[in-house]
Amino acid sequence: MDYLDQLDKMFDASYRLVTIETDDTHRVEDLIGQLSRFSNKAYYHSLPGKGMYRFGASHIEIPRTTTPAEILAHIAISRHFGVYVLQDFQAAFEDQHIVQDLKEIIQTGNDKVVVLLSEHIELPEALKPFALRSKHQLRDSA
Repeated sequence: MDYLDQLDKMFDASYRLVTIETDDTHRVEDLIGQLSRFSNKAYYHSLPGKGMYRFGASHIEIPRTTTPAEILAHIAISRHFGVYVLQDFQAAFEDQHIVQDLKEIIQTGNDKVVVLLSEHIELPEALKPFALRSKHQLRDSA
């Protein structure tokens, strides 16, 4: 099974929250971009301080999706299926409102998958029971 199939299966699992820890986030971004091209699902990408955009259309940012609160509000009100890749979202977890908003999204939205992508992800305890966690290409700790 190749990486694209593995990612697709992860996003189709019953989990609405997926974490991907890797030291090569650009490679995972590229793989998700490839997956989005051959899928009927909408894939979105978010980077800290920038507006969220649909994979394949990075030049068109979605208005009012720059802050973590705005991003989660957009995901919550979205009416269609989507895979939302939130890259380097870790700092947002310092705000308990963000943690609670994300928890509500993943508990109520069968039509949304939130993917946290980063080199290191320390998931808040409140979210751990809802997450499918994946680690790839980790560096040696020595």
